[in-house]
Amino acid sequence: MKRYQGMVFSQASKAFSTQEEAEDFTQEVFLKAYEALSTFRGEAQFSTWLFQIARNEISRHFKKKKPIVHTLDESHESHPSTVSQSSFAEDLAKEEEGNLLRQLISRLPLVYQRPIILHYFENRSLKEISLDMDIKINTIKSHISRGKDLIRKWWQHE
Repeated sequence: MKRYQGMVFSQASKAFSTQEEAEDFTQEVFLKAYEALSTFRGEAQFSTWLFQIARNEISRHFKKKKPIVHTLDESHESHPSTVSQSSFAEDLAKEEEGNLLRQLISRLPLVYQRPIILHYFENRSLKEISLDMDIKINTIKSHISRGKDLIRKWWQHE
């Protein structure tokens, strides 16, 4: 849990408005993961599996809070359809981009993938990553930069 809580909390912080909600959500994700541990097949990295559980739980949480759909009989003034349709389309586009980004990251060589995940998804500092991986900070910076370059290149071709 200590190893992955930063990644899950980072994701929760982006989805929820308060730190307390994000912390509660983080605990819920780890509980779900523990309950579903027998379904982990090892085809992907554990962090990828856990990240997907968190994404699914965020989606599930916000689906419960769908906006009230107004009928055609109601007045046009009380119908915020353009706002909700626009934000729905934006949310959908962001989710698709996020899925593509995760796929591209999973294609990276591990030497680039791990520092990127630790830095951007688990909010670990370069110094922490350097100590954890027993690699010099400049090498970590280089690996992150090269990984980002590969992702940019692949993104343009998708």
